[in-house]
Amino acid sequence: MKFKSIQDNIDFQKRSLKKLNKTITLFYLNSVCNGNKITELLITPFYEFESFVLYKNYLKTLNDWEIVSEESDMIEKILNGNIIINLDEINYSITISEFSASSVGVSTEENVLQGPKDGLNEKIDVSLNLIRNRYRKSTLKVENYIVGNLSKTKVLVLYDENLIDSNVYNHLIEKVKSINIDVMQSCGQLQKLLMNNKWSLFPLFLTTERPDRVVFNLSTGKIILLVEGTPWALIGPATFSDFFKSMDDTVELTVVSKFFLSIRYIALMITVFLPAIYVAVISYSPEVLQVQFALLVAGSRMSVPFPSYIEILFLMLMAEFLIEASLRLPKSISSTATTVGGLILGQTASQAGLVADIMIIVVSLVAISLFSIPINAMHQAIRIVRYPIILFASLFGMIGVIVGTLAILCHLCNLRSLGKPYLTLFNKN
Repeated sequence: MKFKSIQDNIDFQKRSLKKLNKTITLFYLNSVCNGNKITELLITPFYEFESFVLYKNYLKTLNDWEIVSEESDMIEKILNGNIIINLDEINYSITISEFSASSVGVSTEENVLQGPKDGLNEKIDVSLNLIRNRYRKSTLKVENYIVGNLSKTKVLVLYDENLIDSNVYNHLIEKVKSINIDVMQSCGQLQKLLMNNKWSLFPLFLTTERPDRVVFNLSTGKIILLVEGTPWALIGPATFSDFFKSMDDTVELTVVSKFFLSIRYIALMITVFLPAIYVAVISYSPEVLQVQFALLVAGSRMSVPFPSYIEILFLMLMAEFLIEASLRLPKSISSTATTVGGLILGQTASQAGLVADIMIIVVSLVAISLFSIPINAMHQAIRIVRYPIILFASLFGMIGVIVGTLAILCHLCNLRSLGKPYLTLFNKN
């Protein structure tokens, strides 16, 4: 038995035990089997029993034992956490599966209403165990690479050999092998090293801490990278639309999932373009507003001593400070401190006449819309890209908004993730 479809995986084990000129061979995946149980239930008794007949009879007393003859059946058993024992040309299947529930934490950054709550682990073997238990196919390949001249960090590359694009695979492996760095500690660091465009604002790999998202992307032919010491995985090639998909979309009704996906894209438009459009309209084209609304805006800005772009930049920077504070403060006080700080800043600035009331509404809507994006890696890009558009709007009005939008689109169209176009808004997956 060669088990060609799974023998190249780093977690596939073949162990031979010899006694009295007879040999038995064990086949299993150490990522989904309990090594202590294998030693206790199978290896130690093998050397303790005086005859092979007694050992055979002992195997038949274990739970879920059976005799398997077809190699395809044996591979399926191995993928499900069984161990195959070849003894006198007979193949026994014994269940020794292990699910690392005690080591599994809860996904804290990617929240879903339905679906599993577990997350990947800093221990790379536990993460592989979680993925193996969800993706039980012999075509799942696992390769091991060492990155970091000093840290010697283990990086696992996972993919389905029947679904993967060979050009994408070769492109990635070439990049991984060419990495020359002393210390590798995180997925974010690995992503920077794999990107061609070091100055791109947008992440070219999807980062996730959810095993179900990893498995979903494996089933669509993408490559997964696990880094030892971090509970995050890199997924590539990524498209722009991937960052707006929640794992809830796979379990919700089609109409419901499409509706919420549309809501996220609307939120994206609001958080990117609303501040710039506000500046452009107030500063250059107030005539496009209805009379009543124009008078309302003008009345609220009567006491404001700054032009609209200074006003909105001031409030947006305050919002940025609050976001950063919420990330850096201890969890026990971060929500209270930022909520109280936001209320005090907004109310006091409005009462002092430094900002208009309507401006507070605009900035609040922009801040809320930002967090409608499911993947955190996209937040930073969206937070930054708003400011150049505001600058263009303050200089050229609506023409500047259009020019800034075209510049961003050109940049997105020029991006490639592992050689694949980045700006694919909609696809079958």
